[in-house]
Amino acid sequence: MSDDGENAQNRLGTILFNPSNTLATWYFWLGLLGLMLAVLNIMGVIHPTYRLSWGGLLTFEYTNAAFGDKEGAAAFVASDAIFIAAVGGLTFLGARNLIGDGDVVEWFKNMVTNDWYNDLLDSEGGWSLVLGTWSMLSSIVFYFYWGIMHMAWIDPGVYSIAIALMASGIVLRMLSSVEDDE
Repeated sequence: MSDDGENAQNRLGTILFNPSNTLATWYFWLGLLGLMLAVLNIMGVIHPTYRLSWGGLLTFEYTNAAFGDKEGAAAFVASDAIFIAAVGGLTFLGARNLIGDGDVVEWFKNMVTNDWYNDLLDSEGGWSLVLGTWSMLSSIVFYFYWGIMHMAWIDPGVYSIAIALMASGIVLRMLSSVEDDE
């Protein structure tokens, strides 16, 4: 006979390691973003003057400094490997759940050929769907433009603008699927 604490812990493990489609989507895209940032950090282009220490950043500089001069810093350190393993695992968990019993190639092809771009101009689904899609696209374009042009991939101001646009877009797209009760 198990107690409530054990059941709660088992449910939390199930939620985290066998996520719903929504959580799996978040896992997949956040994991890919983390992998991209890890590669940019190793290449030395994540910031104009600093090299990032993931251990320092994620522990709020409890273990070590989060930023070090690019000139004297090693290109690859243990925190890079740990961070890559963590976000790679997150990406794997998300992709595993999103693929399900299907074929990886078919899933990837469906992801690439998705008709989301029709929502940019087709007002048949409602204006909240159009505005939400544009907001999400603007978020992605803004983040990549700013990161490429200013080599500022970890700028909190850029994150805040990109996250606000993305969140607004997600909410607007969700609102477009809500049925009116009259």
